[in-house]
Amino acid sequence: MTFLSLAARLLINVEALNMVESIGNVTRHRRATVIITHNGEYRKIEVPAISGETLAHAYQEALVLVAKQIFSGKPPICSWCERGEFFKSMDDAHTMPEVKQAIGKLKGKDQVRAFEEAVIKNCLVEDIGGFLRAERPPVKRTSLFQIGYMVPTFDAINATSLESQFHVRHAPSEAVRAERQERAAQMIYYIETGSALYGVTFNLDIGGIGRTSMIEVKDVLNSEERELRIKTALGALTVLFSSGLFGAKRTRFLPILDVCSVVAAVSSPVPFTVIPPVTKDFIVQTAEKSTRFNEIMSKLSVSEDVHVYVYSKEVKELPENVIEAKSVEDLLEKVVDTVLSEGGR
Repeated sequence: MTFLSLAARLLINVEALNMVESIGNVTRHRRATVIITHNGEYRKIEVPAISGETLAHAYQEALVLVAKQIFSGKPPICSWCERGEFFKSMDDAHTMPEVKQAIGKLKGKDQVRAFEEAVIKNCLVEDIGGFLRAERPPVKRTSLFQIGYMVPTFDAINATSLESQFHVRHAPSEAVRAERQERAAQMIYYIETGSALYGVTFNLDIGGIGRTSMIEVKDVLNSEERELRIKTALGALTVLFSSGLFGAKRTRFLPILDVCSVVAAVSSPVPFTVIPPVTKDFIVQTAEKSTRFNEIMSKLSVSEDVHVYVYSKEVKELPENVIEAKSVEDLLEKVVDTVLSEGGR
């Protein structure tokens, strides 16, 4: 089973990528509470954050965007996912006609099995992103990708900033009307922006693409179709980290984004995950972990294969057992080459 794990450190300045509420005329940035160590003691601190749901939505939108190119404009995607509404077979109203036809008059496990197979065949977003049907028959497919909150790294947490930016909407023509209608020509409002060195981790179970998981594990797609979907999943990841296409309020608060470090690991057959990027030492720690991981698997008679790729502006001397990349795109290209050479098995 091929598994991809990636962690990145991104310097993002003046961003409003995840807003949660309005209090009066102030729109607040999402916050999260993290626990850090300070002078041998634990401290609780509130920091700006970008939710995993925000990033997952962006990744699934990227799946649609890339799939349209890879599948020559006719991707296997349901009408809701195609327009960015990820209901994902949650009820009868949002279940594809092809799926309803497939389950027909089946009952019990046969109906559940047929439901998952039909959804996988007809929508690659639900294949990769999972779904949960809350009506009968209840069917769950766990997402093949995992992504957490984007929060400030621990080694730069003291340099994190949250501040409200003052703005005014001004309509001069309203001034005349205001005299007789008590209508304001100006409206004051505040947008809370964040700046931080953020860390994020992303995992993708490539081996599970195109395969059922609930009642039994089996292929429901031919090898050609699976390869196209694997390419789509990797292409969407490239869009997410190379182009930085995630988050809200980008039309007027397009952030200043710089990728500082990325570590990616492609492993098979046992999933290997990289160290979270809370400090820049995560590169060395991941390299050491991969060595020990392989040694343990070898003692257990498991033929494990782990490839670790690194791009970094922060660390000049990289460990010997990693493959250096010259840019984010170079790293992602190396990942694509490795995954496709292994066939995504």
